[in-house]
Amino acid sequence: MKKKDFAVIGFVVLLGALLGYLWLAPSGQSPAPQAHFKDLQGNQFSLQQLKGKPVIINFWATTCPGCVLEIPALVELSHKYSAQNLVIIGVAMDYDPESQVKEMVRQKKMSYPVVLDSDGKIAQSFGQVTLTPTTFFISKEGKIFKHKLGEMSHTELETVIKSLIL
Repeated sequence: MKKKDFAVIGFVVLLGALLGYLWLAPSGQSPAPQAHFKDLQGNQFSLQQLKGKPVIINFWATTCPGCVLEIPALVELSHKYSAQNLVIIGVAMDYDPESQVKEMVRQKKMSYPVVLDSDGKIAQSFGQVTLTPTTFFISKEGKIFKHKLGEMSHTELETVIKSLIL
């Protein structure tokens, strides 16, 4: 055999080994925390109970302009993808007064569950969320699919949602 043949065979073997590793390697997605929620109506639920559904956790504040701008897109996408079992949860930060949160929910017609993180434990469970908006996309398997700090456009949100629900 010629040197060129050995090089080609070596390359094919190396490529095959690399593809095999990538196929069998863990996905790199970390598990979502075991967060527990209580919405504004008093309903309690956990992230574990939502396993099998794609979930968006959106940390927001009433005084955050980017957060307020995201709300209409989240409301629309919540309706649009409800048939695919998409769950959106708005988590109001611990510094937001309950009355202010309730008024924002009413004004913006937020139809998805909104919870108060009055003791900061939910934000802490996701790695000390301190800036808003911060959004976590959780796969049906309960893994963090994507984490985004900052405002997302309607198009960006929908693109991630489509990847999440597939």
